[in-house]
Amino acid sequence: MPLKSASLASYVKLIHDFPDAQGVALESEQRTSWPDQGFEVIREARIFRFEDGARIAQIVEQDDFPSGLACAECWISYEVLSAPDSGVAVDPPKKTFDNHCRESYWLAWHTAP
Repeated sequence: MPLKSASLASYVKLIHDFPDAQGVALESEQRTSWPDQGFEVIREARIFRFEDGARIAQIVEQDDFPSGLACAECWISYEVLSAPDSGVAVDPPKKTFDNHCRESYWLAWHTAP
């Protein structure tokens, strides 16, 4: 599925639809964890390659602290590692969130038809 724009949100939507999305492949994946103040912190780093040549890194860090909050704190980032082969810049080149709700709202806002 060709992207209609060079917005980071378009790529993030495809990442969220992975593995069902057409034109996106998981290039690498790394998972690490460590203890922090009695809780385990898990960091998952993935690099995705798109059919237009763009490469985007996704990093998600969260701990296993019990929380009743619907949008518990976590750290999510996306960064453009390589622009599309067309040379068009992806905007913004980097985006971070401090919970999944903020990420979902941003994604819905920027990918609405």
